[in-house]
Amino acid sequence: MPENHKLYQWNADRFLNWAKSIGPGTQEVIQRHIRRYSVEEQSYKGCISILKLSDKYTALRLENACQLALSHIPNPTYKNIKLILEAGQDEREKPKQRMEESEDHALVRGSSYYGGKRS
Repeated sequence: MPENHKLYQWNADRFLNWAKSIGPGTQEVIQRHIRRYSVEEQSYKGCISILKLSDKYTALRLENACQLALSHIPNPTYKNIKLILEAGQDEREKPKQRMEESEDHALVRGSSYYGGKRS
């Protein structure tokens, strides 16, 4: 490696510790991002980009976005996480579990609409 490239003190442990300080979802995203590359150093720019999103948005929002991305994408990228943050998807309430069906509901359109016999 050229001498001017050796000046940077980046390594996977540094990025993982930085991500761990934000949260477990962020740490998992960074870990997967690093594993994606055969040469570890190639992942550093992407790691910095992802982690610096906490400057523009908050660390909490970045963590929520990472967790959301992990629930839908096996290997989330910077672009995936940035789009989640820009759209505010990380701030929306998590969908509640489907309520158990009760017998207190009504068929608003009537039985004829649903194929029932006409009276």
